[in-house]
Amino acid sequence: MLDISQLFIPLFGFLIGLLVSTMGGGGGGLYVPVLTLVFGIPTQVAVATSLASVLPTTAVGAFSHYREGNVDIRTGLILGVGGIVGTLIGAYLANMIPSILLRRLLGVFTLLMLIPMVRSFWKRNKNSKTGKEENNEKEPIILTGPRRIIASLFGVASGLLAGIFGISGTPPVSAGLYSLGLPAMMVVGTTVFVLIFNSLTGMGGYFLLGKLDLTLILLLAGGAAVGAFLGPKLLRKIDPQTFEKIYIPVLVTISLVLGGAMILA
Repeated sequence: MLDISQLFIPLFGFLIGLLVSTMGGGGGGLYVPVLTLVFGIPTQVAVATSLASVLPTTAVGAFSHYREGNVDIRTGLILGVGGIVGTLIGAYLANMIPSILLRRLLGVFTLLMLIPMVRSFWKRNKNSKTGKEENNEKEPIILTGPRRIIASLFGVASGLLAGIFGISGTPPVSAGLYSLGLPAMMVVGTTVFVLIFNSLTGMGGYFLLGKLDLTLILLLAGGAAVGAFLGPKLLRKIDPQTFEKIYIPVLVTISLVLGGAMILA
């Protein structure tokens, strides 16, 4: 039976969808805490609902970003294929690791993913101060040889997060794309596109386990899809150079808070 408080779930979904579509992501890292801490949903059901709800969020967000020219399809496909592999492996490993250890491992992994992101941000700032302008044009990058392998490994890492922890797997994708040289706005749009692969694969696994609650999915995903659609339109009103400066500090702050909380909880 549906609890009356759960009628507020679409509002939370909308706010999360708006946030992740402007910062890049699918919302998996936020859905589970909201469902479990605020609405008292059992963890396993919350994880399954999160993965299912990530799909419409990422699909709508990716389409909206694509229309704004913020998606590098070729690079996204390389990371997406890696994500499928990682999600399948992660789902298998999840049954072999205690839940409390899973949570702490996720926290550690989230913090580790900050290292390449911060290094790239520092390098870009250094180039800016020395007169080397960053390329903020929405042009796709060409990945050849070792860079393709590196990109696919970031995708595998993202899939592992989705498969093991039931989240969308945003940090490795954002860190990878940013480190590969995409401007911040294309990092956001391409990240959302890549997470579609993680969501589809993970949702299929949890469906087979019988952990999907259709009512919760409709409530959460409905609000999230609206927020995800409006997010890219909000980005269009922001100057690209200004967004480039605030993107990483905000993303690092969120990752530090979530990563630290999962380790210490």
